[in-house]
Amino acid sequence: MLAHDQSGDGAPLVLLHFLGGDRNVWRSLLPRLTAERRVITVDLPGFGDSRSLPGSPTLGRLTDTIEEFVGELGLERPAVAGISVGGGIAVELAARDAVSSAVAINPVGFASRAEAAFAKASMRATHAACKAIAGQADRLTSPKPLRTALGAQMFAKPWAVPAEDLAGLVRGVAHSPGTIPVMRATFGAEIRGGATSTPLTIAWGQRDALLLPRQGPRAIERLPFARLAPLPGCGHVPLWDDPERVTAAILDGTAAG
Repeated sequence: MLAHDQSGDGAPLVLLHFLGGDRNVWRSLLPRLTAERRVITVDLPGFGDSRSLPGSPTLGRLTDTIEEFVGELGLERPAVAGISVGGGIAVELAARDAVSSAVAINPVGFASRAEAAFAKASMRATHAACKAIAGQADRLTSPKPLRTALGAQMFAKPWAVPAEDLAGLVRGVAHSPGTIPVMRATFGAEIRGGATSTPLTIAWGQRDALLLPRQGPRAIERLPFARLAPLPGCGHVPLWDDPERVTAAILDGTAAG
């Protein structure tokens, strides 16, 4: 079974992290989320304490793994929310009618070929940079100007990310065995959607510098059952840019679940 934590009471809500993250990235949102939901945070395969998948970790295989995980927990169509790769999985789960409702924040699956190539090149450069500084991550992320420089592409307000959180993300990107395989298999994947009655919210950071905001309307064109919820002032990973807005988007988007 995938590594995970559970907290809170109420209808179940599964949270899926972004590339290089783990189940702990949701920590600052948990007090409000767990006041209303039973929250399950999970390490995707190849991240945190979860083993990598054998072979290529495509978006479809990652979705299969999360669907199996939900079954192992005995959950019947829980709500789900995810960011980036986790967002792409959330969309796929909604398209399968495997969840009661879903929120996908800046999901993979809607980039053009050129946009996907840009995102892959950016993540390769980020991975290389993180590997180079991982041993000094605590020291380098302490000064606010360095945090701002290090997190400029991933966050709209990188200075707002606590130093210990950013240091952990640097080490996660550098050392997680899933970083490069998952990036190769999912950045460039194409989600075409399908007919479903599952409520789906596509939330997009309007300052996302990795998966550009124009991909949000493109997603809605492919997913006529979905609604678009812009996140003003938020980047690719908006958890520290505007935690209140992100929390509200998750709770509102999964209210039906």
